[in-house]
Amino acid sequence: VLAFACAVSALEQDNPDFAGIPNSALQLYKITLGMFSGSNFDIMMDYPALMVAIFAYVVTTVIFMLNLLIAQLNCSYQSTYQDMLGFARLNRGKIVT
Repeated sequence: VLAFACAVSALEQDNPDFAGIPNSALQLYKITLGMFSGSNFDIMMDYPALMVAIFAYVVTTVIFMLNLLIAQLNCSYQSTYQDMLGFARLNRGKIVT
């Protein structure tokens, strides 16, 4: 977020929402959480470089969140698989004895 906030604030644009690094970071967090209003998106259409930067941020954020979801599901599957193997061994031990 900080890298994109620095990049957006360095662009040649007059949007007051993205003036300065703290304001840019706040607006990027709002975009990530879906709290950024539609009227502000309409205002951003006047600044194509800003729109491209925001689009790149959204794409990067979505890819990161999907990778995070996949990693969480993988860890969950691994722990479930280990539990399944343990229960299978216990059941085999009951059959043998």
